[in-house]
Amino acid sequence: MAEVWDTIIIGAGMGGLTAAAHLVKAGLKVLVLERNPHIGGTAYVYHRKGFTFPMGPLGFSHPKLIQETLKDLGVGENLKLSRVHYRLRAFDLNILLSLPFHEMVEELKRIFPSEANGVGEFFNEAMVMSPSDPLSAKKHHDISASEYLSRLIKDWRLRRILGSIGTREPYSGLPLLAAMWHLMCKEGIWYPIEGMQSFCDRLVKAIMNPQNSGQGKGVGEIRLRTEVIKIRVEKEKVLGLILKDGTLLFSSSVISNADYKNTFIKLLDSEAIPPEWYDSVSRAQQTSSVFQVCLAVDKGKADLSAFQKASRLIYRRNGRNAQERESLDWNAQEIDPDALAGQELEVSLWGKEWEVVGSEGRAPIVIRAEAEYDHFAKYRLGWRQRSLEYQGYKTRLAQALIREINHLIPGIEKAILVMDVATPLTFEDQGGRSGGAVAGWSWNYEDFHDDQSKELILTPIKGLYMAGYQAFSALFMGGIPTAMESGKRAAQAVLKGVGPIEEIMIPG
Repeated sequence: MAEVWDTIIIGAGMGGLTAAAHLVKAGLKVLVLERNPHIGGTAYVYHRKGFTFPMGPLGFSHPKLIQETLKDLGVGENLKLSRVHYRLRAFDLNILLSLPFHEMVEELKRIFPSEANGVGEFFNEAMVMSPSDPLSAKKHHDISASEYLSRLIKDWRLRRILGSIGTREPYSGLPLLAAMWHLMCKEGIWYPIEGMQSFCDRLVKAIMNPQNSGQGKGVGEIRLRTEVIKIRVEKEKVLGLILKDGTLLFSSSVISNADYKNTFIKLLDSEAIPPEWYDSVSRAQQTSSVFQVCLAVDKGKADLSAFQKASRLIYRRNGRNAQERESLDWNAQEIDPDALAGQELEVSLWGKEWEVVGSEGRAPIVIRAEAEYDHFAKYRLGWRQRSLEYQGYKTRLAQALIREINHLIPGIEKAILVMDVATPLTFEDQGGRSGGAVAGWSWNYEDFHDDQSKELILTPIKGLYMAGYQAFSALFMGGIPTAMESGKRAAQAVLKGVGPIEEIMIPG
């Protein structure tokens, strides 16, 4: 007997789960399909030898939006959050980056007294721009952050700090940079006391047990380890899906929580898509991925005092050549491990506040460096399948990063209890992210320089909607709130029967 659903959702990430919960609340019969054995995509956690590590996000922004969304779905009770703070440890400097705006201005003026006027202008003029008020950004629409700061700031270190909230050369447009500073200093970066997985767990409750969460009489089901291989389309209308085992599922509306490239290039036949849409999706650039090392350490053997006032450290090796040490040759057969360790590293004491961390005698440390997917693609044999050389190579890279952060955390090499290493291939498989992209569409000014984020929920196919981190042209609100908002809007579009759309707004 054929299975017929009101709506089928591809992917149990934050966007897909949020959409499903809203549709179940509205009384629909909803099916969520996930290829992985777990919900959440990369917005979840995994376990190694009794330790818990992050698959993706280390925090989130816009806590009020998330609290209101979960409350509206009946699963927002007792949600407790903790503010996460960032510190820069680079260029022989030690600076808190998540201070309130006025304190941030005074701190940077104190450290760079000759740049006081430029610092004041940057925060007084550029930082009045707001994603919710795009008109305030209009006059900076056609200028890159790099060009703006090169006119304003002479000290190359300060240009990088202001232009990337870190150690890199400025790369985005000014409105997007302003939004990132708003998230860091005004909205704040937060962490749920229950753990990052708690958002997904709460949404599952709203989907699977709507009566228990105070919702309507809809029906929700989540199937893990279930892979979709095709979205069925006829005469530019969605008919349903085909699963890997050949099963046909019928529905007049499908929400794809897979990203645009996976949806349009892999799950849809090319003849079902207008050629200009196919070309736009194919050409569109995404953010790079990361190389990640997760460690469980014995706090009695490692000095964790660097995390006392900030649990997230933006670190880069000091030295005379710091300004010239820019990019790696990702086209090389192998990257020099020491060269990777010389790049910007994000080093995080993950999961708990400083005061309570390691109460069991151990602490989780996460190290991340930017990485290119294409460099690692040669080791990929298939989904979760790797060549023999892969394990040894990524271990050598990880060991170099650990040696480097011994400058931050003395004793860490001898304090390691568990080590787990992820590459862009991991993020591709665990989160369904094409190219392992960790932050959606490219943030580079050449690819995106609009003064506001555009909604990309609607598609040229009737009944097909998008949700997730690529369902907006930029992450002005950060990853998790953007994904949740996309799920809410996708559900609204389904309920109203909105679409299809002809206009292409994909960045680039």
